[in-house]
Amino acid sequence: MTATMSIEANSGMKEQRLLNLICVIAALGLFAFVAYNLLAAGSIISTDGLFFTVVPMVIALSFLAVPAQEILSRRLEKRRIARGEQVTPSGSAAKLPGRAGSAPATYRSAPALKDAKGRAMPADVNRMVAEMNKSEGTKQ
Repeated sequence: MTATMSIEANSGMKEQRLLNLICVIAALGLFAFVAYNLLAAGSIISTDGLFFTVVPMVIALSFLAVPAQEILSRRLEKRRIARGEQVTPSGSAAKLPGRAGSAPATYRSAPALKDAKGRAMPADVNRMVAEMNKSEGTKQ
């Protein structure tokens, strides 16, 4: 069971790395196209020159937003852990203690649920499961 979970977690990391690689390659290709356009066209002040410069630049920057978002979220999470603040797993309402020495009993809400591929479930699903668990606990 644990081997299956670790394989699913590794496949999730592989998917994220592949997505980041594809985004970076696409952005580099678009930047190369802009550089070629600047060298080959000669005039970038024309309507066509501006179009073939601005549009690929905007698309390339949007491709770079995917890896940048992941890098930024990792750095912010490391800062929160270093400060001892509670860390919220991506996309969930669960609060985890930032320090490694804290007991797991200090959760303020339900721990993050994972799907079959090891990704965090949406916050509303975590909330609904926590509410169902509370109602089951009061019935007993």
